[in-house]
Amino acid sequence: MTGTLVILGGADGSASTYRRARELGYRTICVDRRGDTVARPLADEFVLASIRDPKLIAAELDGRADIVGVLSPASDTGLPAQRELAQQWGLPDLSAAAVRASQDKSCFRAVCDQLGFASYGYVAGVADGELALQAAALRFPVLVKPLDAQSSRGIQVCDDASEIAAAAREAARFASDGGVIVEEYLAGTHYSAEAFVDHGQIAFVGVSARTMTPAPHFVTTAHRVPADLAAEQERELTEVLNALVAELDYERGPLTIDLLIDPAGRMRLIEMGARVGGNGLGELVRHAYGVDTVAASIAAATGDPADVTQTCSRAAISEVLYTDHPGVVTEVIGADAASAVPELVELVLFASAGQEVLPYHNAANKLGHFVVVADDPDQAAAAAASIRATLRFDLSGAA
Repeated sequence: MTGTLVILGGADGSASTYRRARELGYRTICVDRRGDTVARPLADEFVLASIRDPKLIAAELDGRADIVGVLSPASDTGLPAQRELAQQWGLPDLSAAAVRASQDKSCFRAVCDQLGFASYGYVAGVADGELALQAAALRFPVLVKPLDAQSSRGIQVCDDASEIAAAAREAARFASDGGVIVEEYLAGTHYSAEAFVDHGQIAFVGVSARTMTPAPHFVTTAHRVPADLAAEQERELTEVLNALVAELDYERGPLTIDLLIDPAGRMRLIEMGARVGGNGLGELVRHAYGVDTVAASIAAATGDPADVTQTCSRAAISEVLYTDHPGVVTEVIGADAASAVPELVELVLFASAGQEVLPYHNAANKLGHFVVVADDPDQAAAAAASIRATLRFDLSGAA
């Protein structure tokens, strides 16, 4: 392959896209508002700009004839700019509806309701008295979230109506325009689906069981394959996703979905992104199913063909490395020993000695992640446990 990819965002979730692009022969331009963003060293060039500002990005790259694709692999925030830049440069783009549903949680909920999917109560708007009054009619407890933030930022749990107003004000701090959504809390088992859409149909979907931290943050800690969905539930998921992408006029590209199966067996879609998932999901899917969703997402951005035929079925675990306490990393212990675990296929460390770290209250605070793959779930679980026991981040100032 030849040409240059513009990759919007340099957060940890984008690192696999930069690495895969280089392996495929592309040059990459990292666009981020932070000069110290994680993925910058993986890129060939860097543009200091917000991924919310496509006009500035276009001006910085004006006259470039080598750009063959643009994508936002780690952030729904960058999807509007991806669409605008792709249209300006005459490259494959996303539908406006897919971008809105990825960015705006209330828009996604409305689409699910319109399609008749299993639903739950919610209200959305600005953080004012009217929103609190409407939310009081919901079934408690409820979750209060920023309307367009991701990575579990700003989530609040409310057990009764008296807590709504303060929680909404806090959540609004993390929203680009101050919008919030209040949703009824759902009990059940959580899953993630990594899919690829081709010609407006689901060409591949791989499901992982998802583990999260407890309330109030609900941050992802691990994904596991096989997910143990029943065969009829897998068929239902494909049907639901086909209906979703048709409604969104989404013709081609990656799709990541958070979903839940409630105690009655009903499938509830929670959120979506027209992009690949983070936390090592690309490597997890590639080794568990034999499908390279990261390479496929690059192909979608450039207009090239993508092969997403499943070629294997193995057990795999992707697990986040994190701390419950703030502090400064004094030493990372056991990385070499962890790397020697035979089942390990990816170990990425984002924190190093001398770096200040924060409790894992949102996904931006992860210290790293690893992916293991094996022939059966017990072997994969044992390998993951071995790495957890071996790898340690020593912190100064930690309780």
